[in-house]
Amino acid sequence: MKYRILFSSLFILCILFGCAVGPRKPVLRKIPRSERSDLVVLNFRNDTAKNRAKEFQPWELGLASMMMTDLESIGLFNIISSKDVTDVSRNRGLRIAGIETEADTLEVGKLVSAKYALTGSFVEMGGELRMEARVFLVEKGMQLGAASVMGKTETFFDLEKQLVIKILKYLEAALNDEETSKIAENIETRSINASLNNYAGEIKVIRADELKERGEIKEADKELQEAKKNFKTALKHDPNYKRAKRNLAKLVMGMPMTI
Repeated sequence: MKYRILFSSLFILCILFGCAVGPRKPVLRKIPRSERSDLVVLNFRNDTAKNRAKEFQPWELGLASMMMTDLESIGLFNIISSKDVTDVSRNRGLRIAGIETEADTLEVGKLVSAKYALTGSFVEMGGELRMEARVFLVEKGMQLGAASVMGKTETFFDLEKQLVIKILKYLEAALNDEETSKIAENIETRSINASLNNYAGEIKVIRADELKERGEIKEADKELQEAKKNFKTALKHDPNYKRAKRNLAKLVMGMPMTI
């Protein structure tokens, strides 16, 4: 009987939030993983003025995560996981939330055996958002190029798409018109508040994992409860936000989260 109850609970959660584990989304190009280049995307540096920097801090992780999703969907790259980056950066004492120097970017790229490393920065200025991305060829220790976009903050997701498309030319991965359209259509959310709350929650989940590793279980649980509130708030702003739904479902079911 208890197994039926458990199965029913999981089934209901999948209906409400979307199954936490499912098949990968189809990619644009059918290239075997063994033939793809390894690419690491590092957190973006937040250059917003100090009096508002905290408000947009979640996008340090968020913009990098959005770009990882889009770059993965092309099918040309093996995207190195955020967990691998976090682990090696922590071991070397590097601050991954907005790596400051080219040398640090290249060091992380070498440590995770990436061919390419991508990082960037953003600044929010009273309703205007500017984002910049830089891509490096790790093995040669050189910058391949940089691209930037600017527009209304409320169009942040469209700006992120534009940045991805611009930076791809330095990765020898220019898209055709059909591929460009498909990338542009894959909208995560158009709500600023939903996005910021979701990524604030994801940051808290990362902190909780770090606290657990140090044996600080009560503090970790507090972070997870706050993360749950963030994901719920994100869904209030955008009830159709699939990423926030999955994040909340995993917390409710006690499943590990791969941010």
